[in-house]
Amino acid sequence: MSIEQWADAYIEAYGSQDVLTPDSPLWWVFERSLLPLRPEAAEEIWTFVLAVLVRSPPQKVLGTLAAGPLEDLIAYEGDRFIERIEQHARHDPAFRHLLGGVWQNQASPEIWERVEVARGIQW
Repeated sequence: MSIEQWADAYIEAYGSQDVLTPDSPLWWVFERSLLPLRPEAAEEIWTFVLAVLVRSPPQKVLGTLAAGPLEDLIAYEGDRFIERIEQHARHDPAFRHLLGGVWQNQASPEIWERVEVARGIQW
């Protein structure tokens, strides 16, 4: 499945009024989006986060995207991605806003300080 199809399915799954459960037909979206389950997929998840964001999903979806895939990327691969994150935040107001929904989680203090500088208002 392409990243574009994955992004569309993510928006469908998390934009729905239904709660996503292991019995849901879109449960695979949750599993595929978890970096701790797929540490080799960091580059794919970065591309996926941007693919979801470019579709201008509802705030509800942005909340799950920030607190899930993007937060995991920062927590587990922050050293590798912080420069890209900073650069993207400088040039993309939507991405800067998305960073506002990320919590520190397991990010190192040094990486977290850079995220706080790069992001917009925390929400």
